[in-house]
Amino acid sequence: MKTLKIGYTGPMVEFLQNILSKLGLFNGKIDGIFGKNTYNAVLYFQRNFGLTADGIVGNNTWNALSPYINGALGFIVPTNISYSSSIFEINLNSLKRLYPFIEIGSIGKSVLGKNIPYIKLGRGEKEVFYSASYHANEWITSVVLMKFLEDYCYTYRNNLTIFNYQARQIFETTTVYIVPMVNPDGVDLVTGDFTKNSDIYNYAKQISNYYPQIPFTSGWKANIRGVDLKIYQPICKAL
Repeated sequence: MKTLKIGYTGPMVEFLQNILSKLGLFNGKIDGIFGKNTYNAVLYFQRNFGLTADGIVGNNTWNALSPYINGALGFIVPTNISYSSSIFEINLNSLKRLYPFIEIGSIGKSVLGKNIPYIKLGRGEKEVFYSASYHANEWITSVVLMKFLEDYCYTYRNNLTIFNYQARQIFETTTVYIVPMVNPDGVDLVTGDFTKNSDIYNYAKQISNYYPQIPFTSGWKANIRGVDLKIYQPICKAL
């Protein structure tokens, strides 16, 4: 997990703020800025868990937060923060631990070497494929699929219905394949996971300068090389 401290920004700070907010320790705006309010909330948490109270979220603090990341506060997938590839991977690992019947594999790597996971659910003859975040600035589609995955797993384990269908019947008759984040590099650019002084950010900015009519980074749809992955959608569906 990424070490966080005062002055840091980005989706992982939002992730931290969201957890601290649910614990009742942080009452500020979830804005992805590690400022004084976030610092004080971290100090309070560290003191109450017998940790070194330095306001830095390193391995020990993340480990202490682990139960709340893994579902102790309710559902795992957050819907109120920027959803970077790191948060996606954290959520996916948490869901796998909670629901071991999830099967996880990989369809390959992104340009920057990030894993592109797929999830398999069910053992039926009917096959369904869902995928999301081809366009980087449409990262909310990843959240939708991850919430669907979480809800499906919850209803299956507890023998409940999902959208008025018996989850266990769906599991037995249908195999569902999900690729929640096809374009992790682009998503990380749009959500602010790359700092503005990073080489990756500046590389993408140079590409965007050829398209001044498209706002950067909010209008960025492509992968980190400027390629629109929508043209490869039929290939992904065949996997």
